[in-house]
Amino acid sequence: MKKSKFLRILISFLVIFCVLFIWYILTIIIPSNVIPNPLEVGSAFIKVLIEGDNFGYTLFDHIFASLLRVLVGFYFALIFALIIGLLMGLSRKVKLLFSPIVEILRPIPPFAWIPFVIALSGIGLISQSIVIFIGAFFPILTNTLEGVQNVSPIHVDVAKTLGANRSDIILHVVLPSSLPSIFIGIRVGLGVGWMCLIAAELIGLNEPVGLGYLINFSADMGNYSLSLVAILITGLIGYGINYSVRLIENYKFNWRDTYVKS
Repeated sequence: MKKSKFLRILISFLVIFCVLFIWYILTIIIPSNVIPNPLEVGSAFIKVLIEGDNFGYTLFDHIFASLLRVLVGFYFALIFALIIGLLMGLSRKVKLLFSPIVEILRPIPPFAWIPFVIALSGIGLISQSIVIFIGAFFPILTNTLEGVQNVSPIHVDVAKTLGANRSDIILHVVLPSSLPSIFIGIRVGLGVGWMCLIAAELIGLNEPVGLGYLINFSADMGNYSLSLVAILITGLIGYGINYSVRLIENYKFNWRDTYVKS
């Protein structure tokens, strides 16, 4: 077990080393004003971390601003998606009512709503939160609905035999059985919400802080090293969010035979 874990870590480091080596070779072949070399990116990272950007915002300021926007939009998406998903799964009438609307709106890319959202609410936290809400809402909704619909009828019948009422069945049978599917929706929703945030920040902000803004502004100023720093940090945070939710999934839901750990 320890040997296998060590081998995975070693392979990961080798992959990172190979990527850095290829990156360095590319900077020799392609002019540095197009692809900055790893040393320039490292220098830009330290500078924005300690001194800040042109407006005095440090990397932590940009990260905090982006995370705050995501959390606001995701919080409301989670609440509404869970409520509607549970109602659709528990009631055929509610499902018939909401299904056409959901199926029409769900395929529309969240980015398509950005011009309308900005026109309605302006540029700022509200508009960004709405875009994130749209992106995160549907993955959570569909997975919640699927989780409720896949609850074993045998478990429900056993609960009824033991004298459980409808509320007891929902709280002690439906919700626990649906949680693995709900968490998959949460993980996907967070990822989509994070991507939507960066896109919203690329379009415009009422204040010059946020990873998306840092990517766009730095590139416009020709500072591709700083822009790449923001891109890499964005990817690392996205990976961290996904990995954290997966850890919770693996820890909480390993009791399910059908659940595949990752």
